[in-house]
Amino acid sequence: MAFNPPPLLIMKHRGRSVAVSRSDCYLYENVLGVARQTFQSLKDVSPDNELVLLAEIPGYSEAGAVEITKDIWPVVNEIVKSVTVAVESEIQALADRTSLVSPDGKEQQAATKGSPPSRPGASAHGGQTITVTFPGYLRPTPAPVTISDPGLLTKKIVELYETIDAKTGYSSSNSRLTFGGQMMEIGQTLANYNVSSGDAIMVMPVTRPRKPVIYLYPPSSLSHVTVQLSLTPSWCFSAVYPPPQPVIPHDERQSAQSLTWTVAAEPDGTLVDRTTGTEVSYLYWEAIAKSHLVTPDASRASTPVGDAETFDPSRPSVSPGDSILLPISKVPGYLDAALKALTLHTEARTSFITYWLPDLLKHEYVALRFLAQESYEQAAPMRVSPTPDVVTRVFMLFRGVAAADVELWQSASALAPTVAAPDGATSWARVVGVEAERASDRALFRVLEWGGMEVE
Repeated sequence: MAFNPPPLLIMKHRGRSVAVSRSDCYLYENVLGVARQTFQSLKDVSPDNELVLLAEIPGYSEAGAVEITKDIWPVVNEIVKSVTVAVESEIQALADRTSLVSPDGKEQQAATKGSPPSRPGASAHGGQTITVTFPGYLRPTPAPVTISDPGLLTKKIVELYETIDAKTGYSSSNSRLTFGGQMMEIGQTLANYNVSSGDAIMVMPVTRPRKPVIYLYPPSSLSHVTVQLSLTPSWCFSAVYPPPQPVIPHDERQSAQSLTWTVAAEPDGTLVDRTTGTEVSYLYWEAIAKSHLVTPDASRASTPVGDAETFDPSRPSVSPGDSILLPISKVPGYLDAALKALTLHTEARTSFITYWLPDLLKHEYVALRFLAQESYEQAAPMRVSPTPDVVTRVFMLFRGVAAADVELWQSASALAPTVAAPDGATSWARVVGVEAERASDRALFRVLEWGGMEVE
């Protein structure tokens, strides 16, 4: 059975205890906002006088209440029962005038002014040690990993990833490291981000649209076709082939990107890149979604018969209300039927299924859905000249579901037999917005694209 956190979180401040909704406190900033709304005395606290969260963490009971930092909150937000909200200056003042008493009753030296409450993973011996944590929305959530090294803080992030990859399987190709809400660049060091020994950094998995490929089928030979593909700021190109003109600088990661291919196209789909002379069957691209320090929002998405959503590749959603759920044994056959209804030809269907099959086979059950073209188009606008008669863009989202969690996906399970019936796969054709008859008409200039993304 999947772990379900208690719906309420007990929030404490100056002797008062108030039950608040845990769902309102997913982000660290949310907790502080709820605290200010709940306790009158915190409403007028200056932003410069920082609020501090303290909580007892299961498994660290010997430490008592410890400070919960912004990086640690996503790890513990579903397991702590209560959190104490304090003002930092009050904690420092208390430390100045309070002597610490050891378990044997002997008075120890008073805390040094300005010293923070203890934190799990902090080094008591001055060694260079960090704790690598993971967001709480990962199921199962990997256990924190401690890394120690004499020169750790001056190592580059790319070197740190060698250790993280060996211990966790997360590398720079499928994740990003964050500290204090800031993404770390692999060419920088921990010290460049003011990371100190004893601090915790977080591994944020990145979603990567995989192998979107674009086929062009003109009714007659075309010597000059341009395909311009743009991406919203939520993602950025990571690989393209053939090389487009102009080439996109690798450091342009903060704004929207676009590229242009210029090719000659034949009716059988053969393309010749006019810049390099390379002959290809399709145009290929991949991208990396820019991570957010939040879980993908599954509360609002389209259903197989619903209105189109706004697709944000950095927050992809596959939920019981918008997908179908199948045991892995039925997925390949189901995909073949659905892709055929979406007008993918034999080679495209075979390439699609065999490309994704190794990832699909890792799961006992798979929940999947296809995006409406207009939703996908908003995230990755494509312009082709001369203008094609029909454009079909097929993009699948999927996620693995453990057998123990199947009962949480009852609505998706109930939908599967209907959608997978002999004529039921056409439901996805309606969702995607496919013009099946025109998309199969060889007398028309047709463009076909397929791709997908696995949702963590």
